Amino acid sequence: MASLLARLFGLREPQQTSPPAVPRAPILPTPDTRLPPTPASPPPLKNWCHPFKDKDASKDNPNPLRQLTHLAKAGGGYYPIGRSGLFHGGIHFDGGTAGTLDQSSVRCLADGEVVAYRIDTHAPTTRYFIGEMTINKPFSRNFVLVRHRLQPPKIVGSTDIPPSLTFYSLYMHLQDWAKYEQNDAIERPGFWPASPTLRVPQNAKDIRPGSLEQRGLNVRHQPSEGKIIDFLPRGAPVTVSGTGAYRKLENRLGPDVLITDDGALAGYIAAKLLRPLGDNEYRITSSEPAVNVRVEPNLTSDVHLKLPTGSVVTVSGEGDFRKLERVHLYVHFASLQGEFAPLATDRIVVLDQPVPIQAGALIGHFGEYQSMGADRPEEKLHLEVFTGDDVDLFFDASRDWAKRLPAKECTWMKLVKGTPVVPHEEWVTGARLQASSDASPRSAADLLVPKSLLDGLPPERKIHVPATEYRKARNWYRLDGLLHGADHNLLDGWVCEEVDVTPWLSPWSWEGYEVIFDYSTPRQEMASFFSAVGRFNEEQRERFRPLAEKNNHGPMKNRLYAIIDRNRDGKITADELQAALRLPALAQAISQMVLRKESEWFHQTQKWDALDELLGHSGSTPHWNWEAEKQRIEQISWWSEVAEKVGLPAWGRPYHFHPVGMVGHFIGGIAYLFTIEMMKKIYSKVSPSALPTMQSIADELNEHIELYKLDTELRRAHFWAQVMQETGPKISIEESFVYSKQGLIGTFGYFGNQPEKAAVLGYANRNQKTINAAGEPITSTDYEKIANYAYGGRLGNGGYASGDGWKYRGRGLKQLTGRSNYNMFHSWHQAHWPNDPANFEEHPNLLLETKYAVRSAAYFWVKHCLYDIADSGPTEDVVDRITAIINKHTASYPERRENFKKIWSEKWLIT
Repeated sequence: MASLLARLFGLREPQQTSPPAVPRAPILPTPDTRLPPTPASPPPLKNWCHPFKDKDASKDNPNPLRQLTHLAKAGGGYYPIGRSGLFHGGIHFDGGTAGTLDQSSVRCLADGEVVAYRIDTHAPTTRYFIGEMTINKPFSRNFVLVRHRLQPPKIVGSTDIPPSLTFYSLYMHLQDWAKYEQNDAIERPGFWPASPTLRVPQNAKDIRPGSLEQRGLNVRHQPSEGKIIDFLPRGAPVTVSGTGAYRKLENRLGPDVLITDDGALAGYIAAKLLRPLGDNEYRITSSEPAVNVRVEPNLTSDVHLKLPTGSVVTVSGEGDFRKLERVHLYVHFASLQGEFAPLATDRIVVLDQPVPIQAGALIGHFGEYQSMGADRPEEKLHLEVFTGDDVDLFFDASRDWAKRLPAKECTWMKLVKGTPVVPHEEWVTGARLQASSDASPRSAADLLVPKSLLDGLPPERKIHVPATEYRKARNWYRLDGLLHGADHNLLDGWVCEEVDVTPWLSPWSWEGYEVIFDYSTPRQEMASFFSAVGRFNEEQRERFRPLAEKNNHGPMKNRLYAIIDRNRDGKITADELQAALRLPALAQAISQMVLRKESEWFHQTQKWDALDELLGHSGSTPHWNWEAEKQRIEQISWWSEVAEKVGLPAWGRPYHFHPVGMVGHFIGGIAYLFTIEMMKKIYSKVSPSALPTMQSIADELNEHIELYKLDTELRRAHFWAQVMQETGPKISIEESFVYSKQGLIGTFGYFGNQPEKAAVLGYANRNQKTINAAGEPITSTDYEKIANYAYGGRLGNGGYASGDGWKYRGRGLKQLTGRSNYNMFHSWHQAHWPNDPANFEEHPNLLLETKYAVRSAAYFWVKHCLYDIADSGPTEDVVDRITAIINKHTASYPERRENFKKIWSEKWLIT
């Protein structure tokens, strides 16, 4: 009835609890208790991310069932009941989960916007009494609150607007500000505002020469086409001047190898190599690509290093050798980041203008929290997901919407309770499995299995049985450690999918999810807990029995009993809940509970005072540690200061979702991920130093696999058949202009009409590609001429003299070419990454960075709907049709067909 009233009149449900220990006025459904107006929501999220990476690098496929059972390893803080027996609306990651997960940083679980946070300079402490001693124990109350909007995909050809749900993710017990101030190497969250000081970011991926372990940013000798002459490690402070993609480094006199102990610059350079520029600056000129910097001012002295020709230096002294005083260095400006700092510390910050954040972006790091009974502080994260929207209404609308979605959106296979699990035997066949089904153990609970998990099984764990006139086709999957029997022991073996019979479900149908309204109070919950664990004596058990039974017979407990109460004793403890989380089907069922409960962050003094009697606290027999604990609870709360400002209900009773369950519910629909092993097959001739680049390519594709329309095996094969040809086996993401005379004539229309210029600019001998037909060296200037002749006056470029041909030469995985294409890519990129300031028309060299190189290729693939052509089939004709759009007049049609043949027939892109 209460839910019906809320739907009809938009009113808050009245309290359905017994009278609390401390009298208070009832909260009735009046206009004053309507939900606050929801502020402008963020755009619908597109990407999800588990807040921590799996330490096992072989776990490339995100397995949402494995991610749920991870949580059984936590020391406490389970959903929806904590160790204390009280409702717990989130989950904990702590020392127990650290063995499996990389918990070095906390990542945002979905696209959204940061709306509030609190960062204390130092964690406050609580004074507890331990025997005759008092001990101050720290507790991090730092948090970040992110708002998200969840919305199903639109229906193709329909103008109907999908239903949506605004929800929030909460990250509690984060690191103090003082830790960031003490260590510049710690990456800082990007939603903090940036100060004028710049630093090399902690995710910079350039590799220090000679050290594969150290990452940072390369430093170059000039602002355009510069050679690498120095390196800045992650966290290094940077001061720059000038404009453009590469800017002058002001806080370093020269390459680190030349810096002396007193901070001056060492080395001498021959005066004859210096061309004056004014203001005591000189440009190094030489017929050689680099010149010597010597230890002493003479020709016989040892060489410190070689400086590239074209470097600009400041020198002093006279004579044949001049003392180096400064070497101009340049660093890629867009790769630097500001020194981020919170807007304020030691108080709650509610942002007037929320800051957009992407899935996987840094939220923060674990802080220290020492519980009353703990010997030492521990690092832990409390993660929570909740909404103030009516979830029942959203589920109803979403389920209706799911019925209209195409079949490809059904990415969860349902194995119903009683599914046979056939033990594995040698020489297994589909017929033998079918014959053994009736006598095999049966599963004891429903289980939804994600398509990503099934697609990721190796071939020997999948058997396909074609359809016949008398039966449907069948697929057998060997699944270990997922289903369990009536004795709660895991079952390993083969399960059968009968095509068009075994149900496949969309995540938007919310199969198994149930909304539970539970009004049990902490007093009732603790009475139930104390009774279950034997904390009461006989007299107390009888006195508090009504409270305990009120909780034991409540909706939340009833649902938990149905899932995990094995001995049917009507009691549930944290230990029993933890044991259940080790079984995927039970962990999944628990994660499907959506609970309407009062938030623990919504502080009401009387709610906690009501526990005094249970804990033995009174005026005559004070329990000082409980008094201290209540003060801590008040300090850590934040709801009343934040809720109404960000669109949450002021009365503190949201709907709680299982955080990892919700992430996995949608990540499980991603049926495919690229791996480093796949990249090694594509780029078969790269050196080990290129492995980070290959991993970056895979990571970028995986983050946006649906946006990039690479969500089927066929699309991926066609995409990479083209990219392989554009980038070659060594990952060349910049167009080369090393052409023979005939190559220029055959490739570019301009040179076909001007063959005499092709003879001057193209090489004459395949074995000497740096010498032209006249026997003269081909220089970088010649390559610029080729580009300007080839592309001048077309593709949106100005004529030859504009230099646009060279400026907008081919870059990226697909070799994006021409000003107009760079401009259109920039517009597309801004639409999808509005907070990324990259401007590709102004700074085309940005496409040499891995993520932009990948995005530029994906842009062309999506813009020209090449995925639609790819869907036509695995044929050479389809390859040719795609090639004709990418590069119609290329001579490489046969090579691209061969690329596709290898990828498809040898299953390079199959896990």
